[in-house]
Amino acid sequence: MTLHPSSLYSPSDWAELFVLCTKAKETGNDSSVYVWLSEYSRVHDLPQPEETEKWSDTKHVIKEALMFLDKFAENHTDDFENRKESQHV
Repeated sequence: MTLHPSSLYSPSDWAELFVLCTKAKETGNDSSVYVWLSEYSRVHDLPQPEETEKWSDTKHVIKEALMFLDKFAENHTDDFENRKESQHV
């Protein structure tokens, strides 16, 4: 049985993970993201994060979260700019 992501993560879970990812980027310390992923995997009976010389789930999650936030910020700014332009026409 495949679970839908929204049944595994609440909005506050995502927010917590994204905050941890941004702090990891700022500090260079990703241990709190790894701990969060490990605990979440344990609670939801999922595989533990893979951390090898060739692959890091933690680093991948941080990268993906930051890319998502960048895209969100871009879309948010574009929406406001488009609204501003349409008001001046």
